[in-house]
Amino acid sequence: MKKLYSLLAAGLLLAAPGAARAMDQAALLADPGRYRVIYAGEDEVIYADMTSVRSIQTMDFPNSIENAHFKMYVESYKDKVDAMDFAKGGLVTQIREFDAGLYVNKNKKSYKLETKLDAVYDAAGAAIPAKDLEETGDAVKIRAKAEDLYKNLYRLERLPKAAPAEEVAPSQEAPAASSPETAPAPSATTGQAAASAEAPAPAAQTK
Repeated sequence: MKKLYSLLAAGLLLAAPGAARAMDQAALLADPGRYRVIYAGEDEVIYADMTSVRSIQTMDFPNSIENAHFKMYVESYKDKVDAMDFAKGGLVTQIREFDAGLYVNKNKKSYKLETKLDAVYDAAGAAIPAKDLEETGDAVKIRAKAEDLYKNLYRLERLPKAAPAEEVAPSQEAPAASSPETAPAPSATTGQAAASAEAPAPAAQTK
């Protein structure tokens, strides 16, 4: 029974939605539909994982209170960049992962951002000890304003959801795939029409 409980506990840990997952620069750029830019500054770019966004609004008009929670990634760039950095793609120094919350009161026009640092990675996705960064204050510093983040996230969340490319491709290929199969059909009907056209000829000869 103890072994069973141990296996169940291990399964719950593996299936937990909050399980840590390394993030690198390539992953952020490879899926722009999921990781959307909500802020771009001189030395950092902020992404929101749109699959993680959870919003709560009041029922009054115009939904005066709104809270949004989401996974946020902050991509930091070098202060001084030379030609070699551009050539080798060495612009990104680190990627910070946050659990973020935006709290908005539209009547008072007040915006608040709260963040909890989850992990820090380098551009290739290798973990960086967050404790070392927290001591310098760089790990938790966000230069973007909460109002700007909220407005950009608000617009992106309300964009029409496009169908994934893998779902669209089969429907586009379907006519091309069916065309070789339907090609013999006209010849078959043509043959039947020719046969039916020749059928009255013997009848005319019998008369």
